Amino acid sequence: MVGMTHFTLVFLFTLLLLPGLFMACIPMLPAFWYLLAGASVFALIDGFSHLTLSNLGILASLFTLSILVDWSAGLLGAKMGGAGWKSLLWGTLGSLIGLFIVPPFGVFAGLFIGVLVSELWRKRDQQKALRAASGALIGSLVGVTINVALACIFVMSFVLLSLS
Repeated sequence: MVGMTHFTLVFLFTLLLLPGLFMACIPMLPAFWYLLAGASVFALIDGFSHLTLSNLGILASLFTLSILVDWSAGLLGAKMGGAGWKSLLWGTLGSLIGLFIVPPFGVFAGLFIGVLVSELWRKRDQQKALRAASGALIGSLVGVTINVALACIFVMSFVLLSLS
């Protein structure tokens, strides 16, 4: 009966972690904060007997990697597209504004528009501005894809580590 109770607890927490997978699809949402908090609560309830501090360290490393991806993907894409640092800041501001105006996909539109307008203002060359804004958008989409994969790895790791 105890084994079944543990399995039920793992199953319930796995269900509770699933929204984190969906949050990973949208930049700037706290998907990995949510995932790590859920795993930590499980570990506390379980008394760290199945999901140990070492196991939480493994999950925390996925969390750290996701933060690096979140902050760098769009910026690297824009930089590779030729955007200046001020344009990157305007793109970040545009993402924040877009998130509030048209949640959740306004993040992408805001990033694109922020970089595009800034580059048009800075260089006054439509082709280069469009290239920089497209680079930012592509980089951001690649970052989201990587974060979704990391979130899947997080949930699968949680299940495997919790059942061991």
